[in-house]
Amino acid sequence: MIAMRLEVVTEDGSEGEFPVTPKVQVEFERNFKTGIGKAFEQEAKMEHMYWLAWKSMHYAGKVVKPFDEWLNKVVSVNVVNEGDRPFDETA
Repeated sequence: MIAMRLEVVTEDGSEGEFPVTPKVQVEFERNFKTGIGKAFEQEAKMEHMYWLAWKSMHYAGKVVKPFDEWLNKVVSVNVVNEGDRPFDETA
């Protein structure tokens, strides 16, 4: 499994981090007819990253519009490196 979290920022200023779960990864491969590793190493397209973010938000329980409508409101999608996340001081 490829462990990945994506940060999504929208026009209204909201932002959130969403995990790219195994279910999202399999749906990606079925939708794009290619392995996720190959897609990002050899056939990198921004559509791939945005699609993963859109589907990850959906499976995280967020209400999302159809993909093209959702894209109209997106400002950025970024991969979150675990090393970049602040420590949880409550733990």
